Parts: sequence; C-alpha cells; structure tokens
Amino acid sequence: MYNNGNLASSEFWYEIDHLCHSLRLHMVNPSGWLTSRVMREKDDSLHAVNSIEQVVRGVVKSISAVEMPEIHVPKVMLYRVGCDDNNDCNGSDDRKLGSNGSEMAVVSLATRSSARRFALLMNTLAHAHALINTNTFSTRRAIYYAEVGRYGNQSSLDRSVEDAARLLRVPQRVLHFTTTGKGLAAGALCYTTREGTTFNLEETQNGVLLPECISGLSGITSDAHFILVVEKDATFQTLLDEQFHVKYGPLIMITGKGYPDVSTRLFVNCLHNHLGLPVLALTDADPYGIHIAAVYKFGSQVRPEAGLCVESLVWLGVLPEEIEELCMPPQSLLPLTSKDRTKLHSLAHHPHLSSNSRWMKQIEILQYSGHKAEIQSLTHISPDFLTTIYLPTKISRGNWIV
Repeated sequence: MYNNGNLASSEFWYEIDHLCHSLRLHMVNPSGWLTSRVMREKDDSLHAVNSIEQVVRGVVKSISAVEMPEIHVPKVMLYRVGCDDNNDCNGSDDRKLGSNGSEMAVVSLATRSSARRFALLMNTLAHAHALINTNTFSTRRAIYYAEVGRYGNQSSLDRSVEDAARLLRVPQRVLHFTTTGKGLAAGALCYTTREGTTFNLEETQNGVLLPECISGLSGITSDAHFILVVEKDATFQTLLDEQFHVKYGPLIMITGKGYPDVSTRLFVNCLHNHLGLPVLALTDADPYGIHIAAVYKFGSQVRPEAGLCVESLVWLGVLPEEIEELCMPPQSLLPLTSKDRTKLHSLAHHPHLSSNSRWMKQIEILQYSGHKAEIQSLTHISPDFLTTIYLPTKISRGNWIV
C-alpha cells in the first residue's frame, strides 16, 4: 500500500485537486465569503444591541411597577433566523421551545443564587453593549481581571457570557468577546489582523499563534492546495522540522494542540470558506483522535455554534483500521483503558458518527482489538515514515474518510 519516494507530482495532487473541485461545486463565491460574513456579523451585532436595550427596558419597567424582574434564558443555544454560516444554524428556533416555556431558565432576584446570576448577566450585557457600540473587542480573560471581585472566578464569567449568547440568540463572538487561542498555524498563508499587523506564515519556524479576533482578519491570501489540521503540537512541529509543508506544498498547517478551542475552529472555518480549500485531519488512532476529528467536522455537541465546523472535512488518519494493515510492532501499541471504552461508547451514539458506516467501523475496530495507536507510533516503522511515506501515499490515493 505504501510506497517510498517523492510523490509530490501529478499523482500526488490528483486526489487533492479532485477534492477541491468537488468542494467548489458546493460553494458560492468562496472569495466573497469573508465580506458577506463580516456584513452578517455586523447585522447580528446590531440585533444584539437592540435586544440588550430591550432586556434593560423590561427590567426597568418591572422595577418601576414594583414587580420582580425576570429574564428568560434558553437552556439550549438558539439562533435567530439569518445568523447561520453554511447552514450551521436554522430558522426553526421556536420549535425548540415548549409552549409552556419548559426549556427556559428563569433568572430573577427570587433566590440568592439566581440573584447573583441575574446581576452577572446584566453586567455582562453592559460590557457587550459597550464593546459593540465602540466596535472594540476584549478577551473574556481581560474582563475577568478587570472585575475579578465581581465575577469571583473565570468560570462565572464564562457562564454569564453563555447566558448572554443564549438570551440574545447569537454566537458569543457577535458580542465582541474573544478568547486567547492556543492554536498554531504555518505554511502558505498571509493575513492582516484587526490591529493592522501583517503575518506571513511561510516565514515561521515553529508556527504562529492564532489571532484572537478571527472576524477582524483582512487581506487573507494563499496559494495553498489544502489545509492540514494536526491533532498534536508535537506532530505539527515534526512536520515543520521536516519541511513537509514545503516539500509537499504549498499547504497550510494548523494545530489546536489537542481538543481545538473556539479560536482554532473559527480560524479553520474562516480559511476553508474564504479560500475554498479542503480540510484534511490528522489525528491519533484512538477514541480521542476520533472525537477531535469529529469536532472539527461536525462541531461540539456540548456547545453547538455557527461557524465552528467544516462539514466537508475528511479524516485522513491515522485510522484504526490501519493499525493491523501497517503491521505496527506490539511495543508501539497501547491498551484501551476503561476511560477509552467509555469514550468509544459515547462516540458510537454520536448523532453524526452513528449514521456513518466508515466512522462506525473505526470505532468498532478499536472496541474489538482492545488497543490504540498514536501518530508517533509510526516512528516504530521508520523514523521518517510519517512524512516521506505515510502522508504522501495517503493523500495521493485519496485514502481518507468523508
């Protein structure tokens, strides 16, 4: 199956070009995507400002009438019509709410815990209102340190921001709250941040930390053929050290250093849509590698939000079915733990994975074999097997899971 030698030729690019062609058949004007998204987020921000003011007027009206003010916060994330990116959210919001409001959390001054939640929510809405009106952004961490006495801990602020997003039915980024990302990127990519700093990622040796404000990017240019999302930083650095992005490029490499944070997922989604590039995922052949690939492709079940996944992503490997096929030596394999088996059981009931026979096959192989393998396990075959044989051959043959 795997051949040695340089495959960066017409054979290597055939499957990638075919994947690009298939992708672009389903994309409308990818180069204009960033402009349309900025316009949409401005509209969503205006909606958020109007909604915040409406909430405040309702609270003032209740207090003036000597009534207990109440705020009804959806228990699940609901999006208003028109806020979607690639149909990630739909217009059937009201169908998710029971007619008796059973899926709403009532936040009021009735109890001490509810009163604290009420006060923090109002304070968070005030921050969002000010940020949007001044067209500025702030990390949640910065807000926490500025008001550590009020929020008490970072988790309280995070929950309050989540309350605000659910209340207003918009993604958190629309409220101009950002997070300090942990992800790195490298390869054939240039962009300018909201602050006006231009980055040329071809010049980096260890990767560039992803920008905090993804929606503020401009001047995004690239001649890359695809985006390679890498699970681990160690593997990302290995690919950089061995110049994989140059020898088999041009391409863009991104790592979320394990489970990707919001900034990393937004960045991948942004590049995919703006540049019209396919996304390939490289993860471990274990339960968490499967889950990480699924999060990039289908989004998070815990926190579904528009613009945080790439449905056309393909899972390149390492696939559990390849463990035996590659004849990996026993010392390179790890036994499944009880935690791994619990994770596999959860993945088998994932709404997207359970209906996909190829993804389910990988889960079943791990369950049956009782062992797993990391990307680094390939070094037991040969030190440079990953970069000179495994990845080039897999890509040239289109041997991935959709």
